[in-house]
Amino acid sequence: MKQILLLLIVLLFSDCTSKQSEKAPKDKEPIVNTITSFLKWHKKGGQYKTGEYYFIIRHDGKGKLKNYFDKDSISLYYKNFLESGFVSETYIEGLKGYYNYYEQFLPNKLKKGELIKIDGLDQDDVLGTFEPEMILDNLDKLKVTQMLVIYNKALVGINFDKNVDMIFQLTKTKDKWLIDYVGPNNSNEHSFFRQ
Repeated sequence: MKQILLLLIVLLFSDCTSKQSEKAPKDKEPIVNTITSFLKWHKKGGQYKTGEYYFIIRHDGKGKLKNYFDKDSISLYYKNFLESGFVSETYIEGLKGYYNYYEQFLPNKLKKGELIKIDGLDQDDVLGTFEPEMILDNLDKLKVTQMLVIYNKALVGINFDKNVDMIFQLTKTKDKWLIDYVGPNNSNEHSFFRQ
């Protein structure tokens, strides 16, 4: 009798877990689609409108390129992100924090349309790394390594190449997953992004 009861309990739990694993990929597919679509959008330069550049590359006369920050057009930059349909207001607030930090290096009296050189703006602001090609050139190798979904929040670990791992945080609003945060996953001591 005990053996039959034990067998029934094992079968019940194995039946429940198999049903959950059958449902999980379908539930998680929109999350992965949001991430991959966002990365493809970024690779194509989707955050820039035709003819509008927020970071203008100029030669300094010594053969080196410099990045300049155009303060007047940054709000259009944020608007392009929101209109993409891939990111949330939380993501935009993080992006604003990034540029607010660099704004402290601008002179107090900035002429309209004046471009100022600021060191440090050569980092990819979308992916938070100086090596975006390690991610964007490996989109076909993208592999989800970890995913935790709790109600309307998701935390996703993605591997792009050996030791090139990223973390994405998303929130589901109105039946759509939006990205709140993107950053390197440095939990591995051999992480490509560790400095």
